[in-house]
Amino acid sequence: MLRKVLAISLLSVTSITVADTLDIGLSDSSAQFKYGVPGGLAGKSEVYAELMFNDVNSIIGGVGLLVANDELNVPGLTIGAGAKAVFATIKETPTRKNASALALGAQVRYELPAERRVAFAGELYFAPKIISFGDVDRYQQYGARAEFSVSPQMQVYAGYRRTAFDVKNGGEAVLINGPHLGMQLSF
Repeated sequence: MLRKVLAISLLSVTSITVADTLDIGLSDSSAQFKYGVPGGLAGKSEVYAELMFNDVNSIIGGVGLLVANDELNVPGLTIGAGAKAVFATIKETPTRKNASALALGAQVRYELPAERRVAFAGELYFAPKIISFGDVDRYQQYGARAEFSVSPQMQVYAGYRRTAFDVKNGGEAVLINGPHLGMQLSF
């Protein structure tokens, strides 16, 4: 009887302890911190909050939802779609600009079937003029990265990221653009 109670307890704890994630990405001129929790929707859904800033004191914060599913016909391939709300203070332009947007996006991740420790991922988020607010007309973020799993709880990665707003009355404010290194912790 004690064994059954112990087995049921362990199984229930392991199903409850679905991994939260902390993602830290750094470059010479920018930093990104992202914290995600399982979303409880179908597939591998995640609800997350993120904070990004650059060396000229522009700040972007956001919250979002990403729903992803494994592609059954291609082992190792995960495809996801989501949305996020972003809020920013842009200081690169001659005067400070405030911006917000509701962006739709997609993410693709592919783990090499022969070596499950290596993966490649890409993401794209876009908000057209109709759902961009404040001093901006559009928002776009895209990036790609190569990942290596050091352990089941830690991945390191190298990649490229670009985050920009089209400012009203012309011009573009590029907040993040270039290579970055980072790690993702699961706990």
